[in-house]
Amino acid sequence: MIDRITAVEITGENAEIFCRDEVGECVKKTVPFSPWLLAEKGGVVPPNAHAVELAGKAPLNLRWEFDNVADYDAACEAVKKSPGVLTVRELSTQFLSISGNRFFSGMDFYELHRMQFAVTSDGDAAEIMSIEVADNRGYFARFDALECGGEAAVLAKFNAAVKECDPDLLEGYNIFKEALPLIEKRAKKLKFSFDCGRDGGGFSSRKSRFSVAEKQISCTRYFLYGRQLADVAHLVLFYDAAHRDMENFELDYLREYFSIGCSEETQVVQELSNLLSPASFYKCCTLPLTFQDCVLRGSGAALDAFFIAEYQRAGYAVPYPEEARRFAGALTGAGEAGVYHNVRHCDVRSLYPSVLLYLNRSPERDELGVFLTALSRLRQFRLDAKDQAKALPEGREKQRLNALQSTFKILINSFYGYLGFAQGSFNDYSLAESVTAYGRELLGKLAEKLSALKAEILEMDTDGIYFTMPPEAPVDFEEQIQAVLPEGIELDFDAEYPAMYCYKAKNYALLHADNSISVSGAALKSRALEKYQRKFIAAAVRAKLLETPEIMEDCYRELHDAISARTIDIAELAKSEVLSDSPENYKRKQSSPGARRSAAYELALASNRKFRTGDKVEFYVTGSKAKLPVVGNSRLLSDAEPGMRDENSAYYLNKLDELYKQFK
Repeated sequence: MIDRITAVEITGENAEIFCRDEVGECVKKTVPFSPWLLAEKGGVVPPNAHAVELAGKAPLNLRWEFDNVADYDAACEAVKKSPGVLTVRELSTQFLSISGNRFFSGMDFYELHRMQFAVTSDGDAAEIMSIEVADNRGYFARFDALECGGEAAVLAKFNAAVKECDPDLLEGYNIFKEALPLIEKRAKKLKFSFDCGRDGGGFSSRKSRFSVAEKQISCTRYFLYGRQLADVAHLVLFYDAAHRDMENFELDYLREYFSIGCSEETQVVQELSNLLSPASFYKCCTLPLTFQDCVLRGSGAALDAFFIAEYQRAGYAVPYPEEARRFAGALTGAGEAGVYHNVRHCDVRSLYPSVLLYLNRSPERDELGVFLTALSRLRQFRLDAKDQAKALPEGREKQRLNALQSTFKILINSFYGYLGFAQGSFNDYSLAESVTAYGRELLGKLAEKLSALKAEILEMDTDGIYFTMPPEAPVDFEEQIQAVLPEGIELDFDAEYPAMYCYKAKNYALLHADNSISVSGAALKSRALEKYQRKFIAAAVRAKLLETPEIMEDCYRELHDAISARTIDIAELAKSEVLSDSPENYKRKQSSPGARRSAAYELALASNRKFRTGDKVEFYVTGSKAKLPVVGNSRLLSDAEPGMRDENSAYYLNKLDELYKQFK
């Protein structure tokens, strides 16, 4: 086994492995490697293939191995439409799967040599004005076109800095969307050739898509031989998908949101990476994936790669996924809307993984029992790391262990989701159904016991319950609730709140002891709401929780007067939408019967600016009627002319009044 791997590149007949040794030097090792694909016996035999028979009952029971990448590529082209073939796209994942090696094994996150860069262009993003570069070893430089002698000189200095510093990971903010496409475009225009890859080559790219919560995002992924690349903007998207409380994704806002004290863009990116990258780093130590894949792959696909790797190491055949079907989900519920006091929350620790371990069941087609073995091992690993972190004083080792246990908590919770992953080779919908059924039964028993002890249930969701403490709770209240659960499934009474405002199911606000407020649910904090609406809702929620109605009344009057007098900042009225598809595709789809029109896409198509998938469109409503279609009655915020107020005051006042009535 090879430790401290930072990059794997497959060339011809070999794998070139780059490692960062314990004194910080980069070392290259070359080992033989045969690319492979999985197939059924009796299928078409690819040319120049060597058959390895796999044990077990599963249908993909042959591994076709090839002497070199050229033969493998030719075979993939020949069988790409043939049934009964499974290909693992990334050759580095194939190598890691067969060899058992993993990226960064034996390393600490801070040992990884990371370089950040940021590109500044002119107003039209047509030319590069400067490139700022920093790394986590103290290096910092800014290459300015005016000082360096032109744009080509800036590219040359950036290229030289990468070669000189020799980072394992290049990262930046929106670099896959903005910085690298511009660098690629300008380098081509100026006939400049990068050679900062560890093979003396430059950047390469390919089109890709990835999922964040319910959204599919198109992007161009970039690669540099012997180094890994990551866009920190993607890490922010995934963080927000879990927390759902960011107003926007601009760096200035993120600096404030994460309380980052520095101002240089590369330093801000480095701090964001310090906070958000360790999870992907430590996932790499377990999964046969690159750092970029650990960031962008969904948990289902990541675990599938892990299970296939384990089966290949054992020389076992791989099954086909079960056909997707629907099944009953978690138990949810909410009490009456209103404000409640003396609220507590109890949470079943890792409910579904705990149920899987309690039931002692693996997916039906998992002949080797890899699923349950891995789940048990990772759970114990996480608990050990958590216990060790608790015992340590503040410092780097405590941070490392906390990052480690948080990462494995996410991985552990992904095991249940994998059972219902449509593309998962070992998915099992019947087992998923059994787990949710047992989870519903346990949560129901907890609710019954709480009610029997005179606690009022306010909100139930998947694995936790918010409730009011009974006025005369027994001394052993917590013990009585825990006793409902079977041995091995533990309950945490993890928080207390002076007050809770229940708006509707899955939408509530909690008042903390320091009078701060946390809000959950799209109805109370969605970015789809205009800023003035969010401002009013925040005031209304605070008024409810603190029982000070004047807070809401004052906010209502202030907004009403400002909208009526047109003194409100027009940006407060603007709606913001991110394009999930290209404007061109939207236009094509409009020819289909029943296609719905969108103001954001219509404005993007009519604009002189070239909008792309993933771009944000900000617009406001014009006209004079309180109720009218937004399509055809809206304008881009960027087109608003100073001193020329044409927003539809009646429309916005009507929306404010409707909100006021809801919370009144």
